[in-house]
Amino acid sequence: MALSGIILAGGKSSRMGQDKGLVDFQGKRMVEYAIDLLNPYCDELLISINQPGYENFGLKLVADQYPNFGPIGGLHASLKEAKNEWSLVLGCDMPFLTPEFIELLISKQTDTSGVIPIHERGIEPMAAMYHNRLVPQLETHILKGSLKLQQVFLELPVSFVDVTDLLKQLPKLFGNLNHPSDLKSR
Repeated sequence: MALSGIILAGGKSSRMGQDKGLVDFQGKRMVEYAIDLLNPYCDELLISINQPGYENFGLKLVADQYPNFGPIGGLHASLKEAKNEWSLVLGCDMPFLTPEFIELLISKQTDTSGVIPIHERGIEPMAAMYHNRLVPQLETHILKGSLKLQQVFLELPVSFVDVTDLLKQLPKLFGNLNHPSDLKSR
């Protein structure tokens, strides 16, 4: 199956104080963790951005069609631009995701609109697989001012993948880095 890879890096990074995707973490910029993870699985990589600084990665950059709508805006614009029907989507601030996780998502792909990890603490919509058939529904929600992806999931069929066992093995798996102090404590 052909896959696009989408890295969501268009956030305001207000808690970090600077663009999270471009922050150095253990010798690499955070966005590079997502690039390196997605590269073996995807024949196209896109970065969802709303600010400069990502030009040197040599990837397709996608600005939000509807700015200031958060992750739903970045997901909408990127799925619309992706050349493949299915995309692996990762937030730029999740450096602990693994190939095992990506392979689990791919193996659970069904004829739905998304494959989304779930565990006892909730769902992980910023580390998931989405079909481009979500685009019209995302646009409808944006135009209504409804910014919660969970609302979209109630309207279209998605598959939830229980990742509890993987999370027990890799407790940091979905850890995201939001504050400067997170860069030191991990």
